[in-house]
Amino acid sequence: MASICYNSDSTYRIYNRGNMLDPESSKTALRNLFRRTPVVELEALCRALKTRTYMSVLRRLTLLGHLTSYTHRGRYYTLRKIPQFNEFGLWYHGNVGFCRGGTLKAAVHELVEKSAAGRTHQDLQDLLHVRAHDELLDHVRAGRLDRKLLDDKRWLYLSADSSRAAKQWARRQTQKKRAAVLVGPLTAAMTVEVLVEVLQSSRVIVTPEQVVRRLHHQSVSVPLEHVQWVFERYRLGKKGGPDSMRSRH
Repeated sequence: MASICYNSDSTYRIYNRGNMLDPESSKTALRNLFRRTPVVELEALCRALKTRTYMSVLRRLTLLGHLTSYTHRGRYYTLRKIPQFNEFGLWYHGNVGFCRGGTLKAAVHELVEKSAAGRTHQDLQDLLHVRAHDELLDHVRAGRLDRKLLDDKRWLYLSADSSRAAKQWARRQTQKKRAAVLVGPLTAAMTVEVLVEVLQSSRVIVTPEQVVRRLHHQSVSVPLEHVQWVFERYRLGKKGGPDSMRSRH
């Protein structure tokens, strides 16, 4: 019998189905499906559960606990126990992103609140690989985050707690002053060390701070300001730059 599975964006797929699986059988079917493929689309869930509706799938997923991708307009699903989140609360399967908080809005809030020096939108886009202007504006309007003009063009997003926000702002100003006067020359060897470290870490998200720490563990000393310059010069973490290689794995 032909049936239709409706997606959350009102598109649909036609497939053959019998009766929808009962709750216990659904759990078994879902575990088997995610054991084979840790990230799946709605169509595969509909087939596995023998149902036609989005809400029916969600009810069954809730029995096991699930996450929806914050990338790709929420097209992908995984079980909560599958992701191994990095220090930013993010996990990628190929180029499909999931966050510990469950939504892009939650991820944005966590990344700003826990940052030592606040975050610009570009900082967040480099980490999340999606734009987050709307989420930031929602948080600011609701009083969950604060912001201050960092320069003529950029806002720095800060904690809603005034004491923590002041510390974040002071830390960012210190970083700006250090970046204005590089300590010692940026040698070709330093540039190579940074690029090698980033390329070796291409399967995970890396930031200038992480690169500095990893190089330090290898007894290689490169100032943070130099690493930040290399990131900008070679567009690391941006579309078309070396970090974009990660999305193709």
